[in-house]
Amino acid sequence: MKRRLGAFFLSCLLFGGFADAGGPLRVTGAGATNAGQPFVWDVSNPIRYTVDGGPLSVSPSGQIVSSNSQGVARVQSLFQNWQSVPTTSITYSYAGQISGAGIPSNGDVKTIQDFNAALGLCNGGTQSPVIFDADGSLLRALGLSPLIIGFSGTCKLDYQAGHIVSALVFLNGEFQDGVNDPTTSNYELTADQFDEAITHEMGHFSGLGHSQINLDLFKSGFAGNCPVDELAGLPIMFPVEFCQSRKSAGLPILAPDDVAWISKLCPHATFASNYGTISGFVFFSDGITHVQGLNVIARQVDDPSTPQDESKRVAVSVVSGFEFTGNPGQAITGDNTGGSQYGSRNPALIGYYEIPVTSGTYTVQTENVDSSFVGGSSVGPLDPPAITYGAYEYWHQYESAFDNPAQKDALTVQAGQKLSNINFILNQTPPRFDQFEDGEVRLESPPTPFLLRDPRELWPLVRLS
Repeated sequence: MKRRLGAFFLSCLLFGGFADAGGPLRVTGAGATNAGQPFVWDVSNPIRYTVDGGPLSVSPSGQIVSSNSQGVARVQSLFQNWQSVPTTSITYSYAGQISGAGIPSNGDVKTIQDFNAALGLCNGGTQSPVIFDADGSLLRALGLSPLIIGFSGTCKLDYQAGHIVSALVFLNGEFQDGVNDPTTSNYELTADQFDEAITHEMGHFSGLGHSQINLDLFKSGFAGNCPVDELAGLPIMFPVEFCQSRKSAGLPILAPDDVAWISKLCPHATFASNYGTISGFVFFSDGITHVQGLNVIARQVDDPSTPQDESKRVAVSVVSGFEFTGNPGQAITGDNTGGSQYGSRNPALIGYYEIPVTSGTYTVQTENVDSSFVGGSSVGPLDPPAITYGAYEYWHQYESAFDNPAQKDALTVQAGQKLSNINFILNQTPPRFDQFEDGEVRLESPPTPFLLRDPRELWPLVRLS
């Protein structure tokens, strides 16, 4: 099957910066009470969101395809995907239609002026709006590609407490108008495909960043009809959507990685009785210098007595140094003294990783973040990602710079247990970066479209942000 041109989501394009980590969307900086902690919602009360007063989707002739009541119900059900995770405490509450200064009396956000008013409410922290662009015209008026299915981002943050105060989600209803006409850039997605894409954006709304697992599936060129074992482990928060819908394959909409991280960020009282952690550091070949920006994956060991491959299905990841800033700043050029407002400046956190896992036996491995995951599709604190020689390695108990990187030892983790010092020493890397390097090549750039092979077709490859 041909790999087809996809839409790409640009979450954070209009709002609060870029993802800091595979796991949390971003982490607190120097101004916080506890630097290096994920920004999360205060979940002592449900997260209140308001919804556009217009229809979710209309046809090119202006006929309503999906009404406002249908759209509101759909939004509620998609938030429920995250709320239903039994080990998270995050909850959401519909707070009526978007209303306030500059918003039409019917709450229908249709023009740039309407959008700016809704964004102002979000930036002020008074509302977290969900906007319906029923025919894609608002997206075009904003100067964005019609191939964007949706975007999301945080609007206001409490930098000291480390809380998300407000956020926004934008849905392009043109993908649900019943028309598939490539000549007018009006493409159609199935309801399940659209729902998965918006659930991804609601993950960002909730504080989750991108995750990279089963990357070989993406790089091998699959497009639709992906093998079910690999699809089962592919996070909804993967930067690109390119397989058939998880629902059509009989899978839950959230992968184990998604469930683990929404639980880690907003834990329910049952989290500790269901999850343990695997943590450690990644080192260059000198065994001293920490490596920032490598993807680290814990995979459950396959059970040969089952027909499924658990090593593909059950996997959780994070990026090394996810709590450290991606841009510590420097005074030499005079234009980047302070660096990013996100991430700890504690050098002890460089190269540190921590992965929440359910009880079981796991192998742990490292890999580079894919070089195409940049800007709004970035994974981890470095954008673009640092490409490290010798990055592909399994952990085993006799780690050294001269071992067999394919050798692996299994780790058994019990609920509530913390396995620490599961450290990697990479092979054949340069001994270290010098003291003036921070791994950055480009800082805080806007999202970059991912150009694919066939500009005539849309699904199933979809760029997510």
